[in-house]
Amino acid sequence: MVERGPTNRCSGRLATSQWSTPPTKARVFISCGQNRNSDEIAVAKAIADSLSGLGYDPYIAVQEQTLRGLTQNIFRQLADSEYLIFIDSRREQLANSTDYRGSLFSHQELAIAAFLDLDVLAFQEAGVLRLDGIMRFLQTNAIEFAARTSLPQLVSAKVRERGWAPSWRKTLRLERDPAQFTDAVSVDSQGRPAGIRWFFHASVINQHKSLVAAHAYVYLDRLAKADGSAPLQMRTIELKWAGYIYPNAVVRPGTSRDFDCCWIHEQYPSVARFNVFADSTDYMPVIQGPGDFQLSFMALADGFSPQSLDLTLTLGNTLDDARLVPA
Repeated sequence: MVERGPTNRCSGRLATSQWSTPPTKARVFISCGQNRNSDEIAVAKAIADSLSGLGYDPYIAVQEQTLRGLTQNIFRQLADSEYLIFIDSRREQLANSTDYRGSLFSHQELAIAAFLDLDVLAFQEAGVLRLDGIMRFLQTNAIEFAARTSLPQLVSAKVRERGWAPSWRKTLRLERDPAQFTDAVSVDSQGRPAGIRWFFHASVINQHKSLVAAHAYVYLDRLAKADGSAPLQMRTIELKWAGYIYPNAVVRPGTSRDFDCCWIHEQYPSVARFNVFADSTDYMPVIQGPGDFQLSFMALADGFSPQSLDLTLTLGNTLDDARLVPA
């Protein structure tokens, strides 16, 4: 059967709604001292507040005492961040020198940020030994400050000056507009009309400001009845991108591409099928309703972490009963 369309039985276009996800905020990792006998914690919170006012999502690094805490908190937050604010606070005076040691913990976080290729703004308290530790190997051009209380305003000014952008993330995002569907007129092998199909789509959005999401694929990762029973058996297979004939696609920075979640024929309104790249029916999932079903989709692309989207599919006795909404 061949699709001819798309059209919409109601208006000739995609059905849409005002539904949308919250705006994206770039994450800023604030690496600074946590000496409880000083004003460092209060200054860090003030910096976080100033960055929040600029539209960023700040995270204040807290010193961890266990390997589990490091891997689950510090390392994960660094890996997920778009930017790093490095505050090198003054510690004890070095022997036979007028200089002071900087913050060892912050230098370790700076080293990890360098490995992750994060964009860094570095600030160094007056008196700290310049180009100490990893600083000698990185061209961070640390900005010197004298009074810690001036840091929130100084950081905000330098963030603007550097041209950082608060409305992006180095991730993919999956979205589904619950009111979206596309009608397509099916034709048989003789070219005669063979009924209407409803296609439900979702979007893969590249939130990165400059990185192309190459070799992007989408999979139906999980399929189960909504009553909590065991997942339905299926095989891993690539889903089809909307209007595109290859299993992998490119999603340019700041743009999105739609994929086919599933489709329903008006003559079989309680059955949902999937557009997949397979030449065997063993790899072609079919949902038999009526009923409610839980679907989980996963998107993969080079340089991006896998991202999922959980949806609830409702199948009834007519085509108008069909719904695909966020779970």
